[in-house]
Amino acid sequence: MEDLHTQGRSSADNASISNEKFDLIIIGAGIYGLYTAKTFLIVCPTINLLVVDSLPSIGGVWSKERVYPGLYLQHHSKFFEFSELRYEDVPEIEMDYNDRGYISGYSWCRYFQAWAEKVGVMKYVRLNTTVQQVIRKSGEKYLWECQIGDEDKSLLSKKLVVATGISSFPRYPDLDYSKFSGPVMHHRYFGERYEELVSENVKEVVVYGASKSGLDAVMQLAELGKKVKWIIRKEGRGPPWLVDLKGSRSDLILMRIVNMIAPAAYQDDGFYGLHYVFKQTYLGKAFQKYAFEKFGQLVQKEYRLDDSQVDEILIPMIPKHSIIWNCNVSGTDNYNASLYDRIRSKQTEVIRETITSLEGKNITLSSGESLTADAVVFATGFKTTIPFFVEDLSMRIGLPSTKCTEEYLEKWRCLEAEADERVYKANPVLHYAPKPPPYFLSDPAVGKLRLYHHILPTDPEFLDGSLVILGSFSAASTLQSAMILSLWAAVYMFRKIELPPQDEMEKTAAYEIRMHQIRNPGMVNDLPWVSFDFLTFSTMMLKELGLNPWRKKGWYGELVHAYTCHDYGDLAKEWVELHGTVGDPGGRSRSSVPTGSIPPDF
Repeated sequence: MEDLHTQGRSSADNASISNEKFDLIIIGAGIYGLYTAKTFLIVCPTINLLVVDSLPSIGGVWSKERVYPGLYLQHHSKFFEFSELRYEDVPEIEMDYNDRGYISGYSWCRYFQAWAEKVGVMKYVRLNTTVQQVIRKSGEKYLWECQIGDEDKSLLSKKLVVATGISSFPRYPDLDYSKFSGPVMHHRYFGERYEELVSENVKEVVVYGASKSGLDAVMQLAELGKKVKWIIRKEGRGPPWLVDLKGSRSDLILMRIVNMIAPAAYQDDGFYGLHYVFKQTYLGKAFQKYAFEKFGQLVQKEYRLDDSQVDEILIPMIPKHSIIWNCNVSGTDNYNASLYDRIRSKQTEVIRETITSLEGKNITLSSGESLTADAVVFATGFKTTIPFFVEDLSMRIGLPSTKCTEEYLEKWRCLEAEADERVYKANPVLHYAPKPPPYFLSDPAVGKLRLYHHILPTDPEFLDGSLVILGSFSAASTLQSAMILSLWAAVYMFRKIELPPQDEMEKTAAYEIRMHQIRNPGMVNDLPWVSFDFLTFSTMMLKELGLNPWRKKGWYGELVHAYTCHDYGDLAKEWVELHGTVGDPGGRSRSSVPTGSIPPDF
């Protein structure tokens, strides 16, 4: 197998030197970016496309630069395997599993490379290519100009897919750390700077932030024998729920029956009657409340965090909210060792305070206390903004922006107030469930993603089939989401899908973002999280494509058997069998997905 660093660069660079104008540019060579390239090449085999990425290798968060020892998938293998390539079909890659049955980041990095080679997208990838700014050139044939790096160079395209995902642009705390004498890094660079942390000179490390990446950093540093001081902001969201997905539990989030019990934005998935029973009837709501309470109690008891067993040293690690609320991204316990045992042994210390300054090797807390460390890792999440769009353009597209006008905000306030009523009517449990404790949040207006189905602008200026944002939300299954949404994007961009009127699109966008914010009160400033209602969301998207969303055998299988990528097969090929490739006059059409007119450029 060719090296991760060389194959894409050599093949794509040769193609790009002779042609700097493209039908489609995809920014991001991670899961969404490369699956989108594969999908477009099936739907329109003659398309001239390019995938660009700033890193030297493909994979995004699973690239060679970003993986490190001790990093494992959060899903069991059957849920993180493309339908085009099974793990056993790549015998030259020895899949490395930990003691809990989770695949290592290194193994999945190599698997993703093998998949990209198999489906034929590597020759369209240009690596080491940083997009500094994207400009829209209204009225021109090539609508989008991507300015590259520090070079006086641009790439032009008729269509643009932004697939940078949710973990590309690190968010740092508002601290001056320039005077700290040891290594300081965001977890985004944990893999690239791993050797600095391995050094014998680094004995004590502060990890700042309670995200899943914070958990990963704490566990790997402890594995290296470091003394870890895990600082979680006192006024912040607190620690995440850590859940052991042993046995059949790993199936739960991708089972329809769980999507019916949990709050869901969309409920027209062929089982509306069951949604109604669980969400609207007295007995159903009682069961819904019992199920969440019981699951939370079970998790705490397993880790000896319940009132009868908890050690005082672990009290800072107990979430203060019901498991029904996502105040922080819940984490899968995919570690060989026990986080809580490390805390009990005092190898890891949990401190609920806020850092106010860093200088030398001293870290000062808001309490006035000072502690020392040899290195600092910020696990403080990622920006919701996309930096290569100027603020005004971001606002018009519907992306988070600090330059939103009052007129724009007032319009969306009205839409969101109306959406709130719809959210609570569809999911009464969100009204009566015990509310989580309040915590500090910055202006939530800045962090909102106001996109139709989380992918499409609602402003008519951008509804010309030229722009889609993919991977802008965290899904229960990234792979299944990429399969479905990349096809939806292609069908839309080739004008093969009929959109509702603009006012309906805006109402839908407001409803989707408010469902996220009400359901996930600790993440109102983060990108959307579609978790326990992912199957109902994907069902809706497949129905809009005119494809069958029910892939199991019989109603029982639909309810209790978890979905994997293999249930869907190759959706793009399935769509082409129904409609033909773009520009193919022999393609059949279905009334649910109007063929529309194909732009002559394609």
